[in-house]
Amino acid sequence: MNGLNRQRELDRILDLYGPDQPVKAMELLERQFTILHNRAQVVLGLCGIVITTTGFSGRLVAGTSVLAQSLIVGGVGLSLLAGIVVVRGVLHLRWLTQQPGDEPRQWLAEALAYRDRKTSCYRAGLLILLAGMALYVVAMALMLLHPQ
Repeated sequence: MNGLNRQRELDRILDLYGPDQPVKAMELLERQFTILHNRAQVVLGLCGIVITTTGFSGRLVAGTSVLAQSLIVGGVGLSLLAGIVVVRGVLHLRWLTQQPGDEPRQWLAEALAYRDRKTSCYRAGLLILLAGMALYVVAMALMLLHPQ
């Protein structure tokens, strides 16, 4: 977060909305979770495209060489792993009202930690997907460079 740690973010939110306005802080977090979940859906869509494309052209690509076979299997495997990370880490639900904390400050700190864990899972899933897509593209390049 570019120099803004969770504690400073917590203080900023409470300064903006006041400790007696936890509903406003909850609305802010709801918007952030919506953005995160929408982005996770995009990652899942891309995973689906990679897997579907492999169903149509994977055999042709894999027929190029053993290296191409390994790359395409690795690419699809990483894409599937990315989907698993995103589904389990981002789309898994625990409602904001279920976050621990009796005081607004404590509740908000727990909710921000929960959001940050989901964000880390999103980033990991995205990086895994990009690695899988890179392997897939290299396999495609091998096929195009060595047509038979």
